[in-house]
Amino acid sequence: MRPFRFGVLTKGAPTRKAWHERLGRVQDAGFSSLLVPVHTTPQFSPVAALADAAARTSLRIGTLVHNNDLQHPALLARDATTLALLSDGRFELGIGAGWMERDYRQLGLRLAPGRDRVGRLAEAIEILRRLCRGEEVSCRGDHYQVEGCAGMAGPPVPLLIGAGGPRMLRLAASAADIVSFSRDMSAGSTPHEIAMDAALESVERKKRLLYAHTGGRDVELNILCVRTAIGTGAQAQLDRYSAMTGVTRQTARETPEHLLAASPAELSDLLYERRARTGISYYVIRDADLDQASVIVRKLSGAT
Repeated sequence: MRPFRFGVLTKGAPTRKAWHERLGRVQDAGFSSLLVPVHTTPQFSPVAALADAAARTSLRIGTLVHNNDLQHPALLARDATTLALLSDGRFELGIGAGWMERDYRQLGLRLAPGRDRVGRLAEAIEILRRLCRGEEVSCRGDHYQVEGCAGMAGPPVPLLIGAGGPRMLRLAASAADIVSFSRDMSAGSTPHEIAMDAALESVERKKRLLYAHTGGRDVELNILCVRTAIGTGAQAQLDRYSAMTGVTRQTARETPEHLLAASPAELSDLLYERRARTGISYYVIRDADLDQASVIVRKLSGAT
């Protein structure tokens, strides 16, 4: 079992002072990493924000996750190697095939079928890997044509891949250092279907499929907790989630992806149980939940 570690996902802050205060709070609370999403919604530039975080803290930094369709992999490799150098090897590149329709609509891009997006991501990862090793890349694939593009050697760039469906899980099994379990877009779109896809038994199935294709490689497993309620608000959060999705309160309590809701005493046992069943040891919470999550972070960070 890997030891527990915890990260914070943030879009930024309203002022420079507030941003620097947030960086200090994340580090002081015992979190190991600071992560930034990559969407078209208002947020800090990931490269600028993460470079600043690397200069001001000892945190690991990363993206969770970069939509592959929003940037050519050769340019993304340049950003990744720069951040790896500026952070002395503390950068982890999170990437996925893209799913949020708003990103495509706002930029006038076509949201291609899932099989095409996964195929494009597979080609992008090969280009990224080679350029991040400092190689010169020339290739003509189905999705990318690169001619004599030279990479910049530097510290290794661990690759985090967000994956939920079978094709993405197979790709992640072959290419990722960290796998972030996410939604299987083919599992349905109603609140109940989305909740069942995120439930404990579903995540266990995703783990089994992933491990069937890793070839014995050691892969760290990650999850983003969309809602966090530790202590007095936990019961109400579980009730709201159950009413919204139609799942039982027990299913809600055990759900790894959407919820982290329990008393501090119960939460330790819950996370140990989840790790035993799913392998998940790397939890990410949203910055709005930073203060309430710090109690469990201080208790479990580094625990085996």
